Amino acid sequence: MKTKKAQPILKRILIPMILLTLMEVILLSGTFIYGGTIQELNQNARGIVQGKVKNRSSYLKNEMLNNWSNVSYTAQLINARAEELETEGTIDLDKIGSSSQECYPLVSEISKYLIEMIRSNKVTGAFVIFNTDDPDTLRNQENFAKPGVYFRDLDPDTSPSIRNSDLLIERGSVDLVHSLDIATDSMWKPQFEFQKENPETRNILLNPYEQGLLNTDAKSLTEVGYWGKPHTLTDDDKKMISYSVPLVTSQGKVYGVLGMEITLEYLSSMLPSDELMSGKNAVYLLVIKDEEKGTYETAFSSDEKAIPQGSKLQLETSNDGYQYLDLDSRHMFIDTDYLQLYDSNGPFESDRWGLAGVVKERDITEFSRKILHYIALAILFTISIGIGGSIIVSFMISRPIYAVSKNMQRLNTRKKIHLPRTNILEIDQMERSIEKLSSDVIDSATKFTQILNKASVRIAGFELDFKHETLFITDEFFRIFGEESITTKMLDIHSFQKQMESFDAYKVEESDGYALYKIAYEDRDTYIRLSYSELDGQRIVGVAEDITRTIQEKQLLEHERDHDLLTGLKNRRAFQRLMHQLFAKGEDYLKKAALVMIDLDNLKQINDKFGHDYGDKYIQAAADSFRKYTPQETVIARISGDEFYLFFYGYESETEITKLLTKFRKGIAKEYIILPPMQRASLRMSGGISWYPRDSRHYEQLLQYSDFAMYQIKHSTKGEIGNFDLGAYHSEEYISQNRRELTELIEREEVEYFFQPIVDAHTGKIFAYEALMRGTMPTLRSPADILSLAREEHKLDKIEELTWKIATKTFIQHVRNRRISPECKVFINSLADYRLSNQTLELIESECKGYLDHFVLEITEDSQANQEAMDVKRVVVNRWNSDFALDDYGSGYNGERVLLELAPKYIKIDRSIIFGIHINIDKQKIVENTISYAKERNIKVIAEGIETEQELNKVIELGVDYLQGYYLARPDGMPPLINKFTVDHIKELNEKMTMHEEIDRDAE
Repeated sequence: MKTKKAQPILKRILIPMILLTLMEVILLSGTFIYGGTIQELNQNARGIVQGKVKNRSSYLKNEMLNNWSNVSYTAQLINARAEELETEGTIDLDKIGSSSQECYPLVSEISKYLIEMIRSNKVTGAFVIFNTDDPDTLRNQENFAKPGVYFRDLDPDTSPSIRNSDLLIERGSVDLVHSLDIATDSMWKPQFEFQKENPETRNILLNPYEQGLLNTDAKSLTEVGYWGKPHTLTDDDKKMISYSVPLVTSQGKVYGVLGMEITLEYLSSMLPSDELMSGKNAVYLLVIKDEEKGTYETAFSSDEKAIPQGSKLQLETSNDGYQYLDLDSRHMFIDTDYLQLYDSNGPFESDRWGLAGVVKERDITEFSRKILHYIALAILFTISIGIGGSIIVSFMISRPIYAVSKNMQRLNTRKKIHLPRTNILEIDQMERSIEKLSSDVIDSATKFTQILNKASVRIAGFELDFKHETLFITDEFFRIFGEESITTKMLDIHSFQKQMESFDAYKVEESDGYALYKIAYEDRDTYIRLSYSELDGQRIVGVAEDITRTIQEKQLLEHERDHDLLTGLKNRRAFQRLMHQLFAKGEDYLKKAALVMIDLDNLKQINDKFGHDYGDKYIQAAADSFRKYTPQETVIARISGDEFYLFFYGYESETEITKLLTKFRKGIAKEYIILPPMQRASLRMSGGISWYPRDSRHYEQLLQYSDFAMYQIKHSTKGEIGNFDLGAYHSEEYISQNRRELTELIEREEVEYFFQPIVDAHTGKIFAYEALMRGTMPTLRSPADILSLAREEHKLDKIEELTWKIATKTFIQHVRNRRISPECKVFINSLADYRLSNQTLELIESECKGYLDHFVLEITEDSQANQEAMDVKRVVVNRWNSDFALDDYGSGYNGERVLLELAPKYIKIDRSIIFGIHINIDKQKIVENTISYAKERNIKVIAEGIETEQELNKVIELGVDYLQGYYLARPDGMPPLINKFTVDHIKELNEKMTMHEEIDRDAE
């Protein structure tokens, strides 16, 4: 741990005085800066900008609402004249938007109204556009043109000309131009042309026109008027904003729009940005906020270079409520005052127009920054005076203390010290205390050295003081390292370090602050632990200790932990740890290797006949033989009583290891122990070999393979050591896997049931479903495989229990979820030689109450019936009011006997008989006889396994009652339905059969 570095007395006095001066300055300046004065100055500057924006906004709003959008009177004059001309038959308002000729009589009459409106409202232009087409149709067109008239006055502030020479015609027919003594603009066109790439130009016509159609009962034109965003006429370069309203007759007929324009050039003269902040770059913006999207769009900018027209602005609101705009790495203050051009709940209220003033935040805070600059200069001046005074006062105080310090540095700390007096009371008292402390320390060090020399543990210490170039060391320090000739009193720091470097050859461990030495001393290994630490960066203190006894005890414990007490070989834990270390080094280190698992033969017989003492001798002899007949680097371990592991590694080929194993087996064959009465008992063992990397590169898998190989030897030839056989392993593993999966399938109920329809052969409707089992295990899925393995493992009773629990539960769920009709029955396979336990019967009767009579127990004819089990089943069938079905009838040799004993309600003819029945007369005869027998005893016959239309036709012709098979529907987890085509086909076959029977009866 590092200590705080010592400081001179001058520094110790000077620093607090300087800090005191700084604190006074900070308190004084902080009172001004953080008292809110700077913030108030900045807020006042922002307030001035806000006031100017609000005043200019009020002026602009007045112009836009009272002058520029004041079109009602002109619209009334135009509408009145249009109705008069239509009444006279001069124009047809239904066709007025089709051509310039149709609208010319009206245009020539109303041109004076438009010129008067330009003069009175002081706008840069006025226009009328005629239209009678549907606005939605026009929006879908790429381009279209409309007739009308457009006058422009680029300087409305000048006095008007009596002859209108200050006006230009932007749009109007040739006839109109000839009739008026007004010049045309260079971009004049006879009609208004609208293009899809200029949507805002279209909007000045379509938006108000559409609202005129939708709001014929509007009280005023302001409700349907539209302020157009910046746009240009086709092929014109003058950008403008406009206000347009629909032209509507007193009968509610909409035939065009009337509007006024304000060019952005004229608008710029009304928004002088210099007034925002004198001598600074500031910008007036006319912005449009889309309330639905929350976006800001610039309709006009007084400085196009700073903020171009059409820019999309992203505003950020600060914690104090002000809004800011980051533009090209410039932080701008922005204040917006909204104009409220539209009525609330109007069609265009989402377009919220506003006037914004934008000023650099740096210009806003310029005055407060100057104030801060003056404060900073005052602080620097105050600090300079304070530090100068502190230095002078500190020097006067520290001078006598400095003199004492210099005297102490010249003293020899190994001897008792004496200091000259300064005649300052406090300092002289400190010098006396130091002299006494020095005397006490020397006395204590002498006593401590004497105590160490008397201790039972060999221990010694040292201290290196690099600042004062001094060394403290106990007398016995180097004797611990076996050096008797070194005299510690003659050493200094450098000679001590050089001597310690000579011991580096004996280091066995080293880390930060620790070193362990192993030194041969007095015919034995001596272990010396050196612990040291650095103090305050200038001293090193250390202790040397003889820990030989501790190391030996630790080695003994580790040996007992990792070795078998009987044989001295490594035990299981040590073997596993060593193997993991070896395999971590990889194939380059292991090269070719073999893991041999050995099991001693005849150990149990020796223990039983001669006792465990001789059994231990047998184990010890085997262990000695393993050491004797294997290379020294071979890893040998005793894992349990008679089980051993041998690991051969680091060989270039498997052939080398094979030769060693051959030598090993021959050597073992020669070994024996003497048993009473003086008889030889040869060592016998069985083993298995797995090869690295041929069989596997993983230790755990090699272990498993060698265990399997030994298992194969133990259960075949015995007394041999055989190689691992992957084919035999996989075969055995597959069988074991199936057995494990069967157990898991039963315990975890890992089965599901698919349902296949049983169809009425007369109506085509579903009469019942058969529940068919499907396994969900990785390798155990087929019902045949499950039943076959269950029969081998004597677990068919478990399968019977599982079938009825899951099949009935699944059926009830399908019925309640309306996937199966409540009238349908369900056929469930049941083994004739097994019965359900009382517990399972109680569970089914409890959970399936109300559905028990729907269950049909399906018994296979080739099952070996158990009389007791069948008696129980009959009792259950009677109690449930259900029935038996005989499955796979005709596939066995005792069908008639089972039929008589079971007396079922249903007989299911096996698919082997149904297959190809339409071309096999013998099969047809068997079915006819079965049906004849069944009808006499009121038994229903089911033909299962129908896969073709021909088989279906034949069994219906033969007279079966029900049908089942892939042709009708495949089994599925979601109970399938019968398609309408198949149902209609079955009905048609039955109708034909009925008709033939009637014809035959009539013939008789």
